[in-house]
Amino acid sequence: MMYAIALTALGLGIVAGWSMASRFMLRSLAAVFILLASTVLWVSLAPGTLPGDGFAVVVATFLVALPMASGLLGGAVFCGLIRRHAKAS
Repeated sequence: MMYAIALTALGLGIVAGWSMASRFMLRSLAAVFILLASTVLWVSLAPGTLPGDGFAVVVATFLVALPMASGLLGGAVFCGLIRRHAKAS
């Protein structure tokens, strides 16, 4: 079940990154990526400041935020490569 959740988050990230990059919404893309990356850093570096016991936040962060951020970046790069290849042809 965890793999399915992580792969779904990765797929959604790729689609969202592709969509944002193809519409030149790079500010929004950068803002979402920075938000996800800062969440991962916050959970990694300061687990004592998390609400409650923090287990749910850690699981959600590493199961959803990390693949989503990777997918956003990968989708944007892939869109740029396809666009550059189409211009060259």
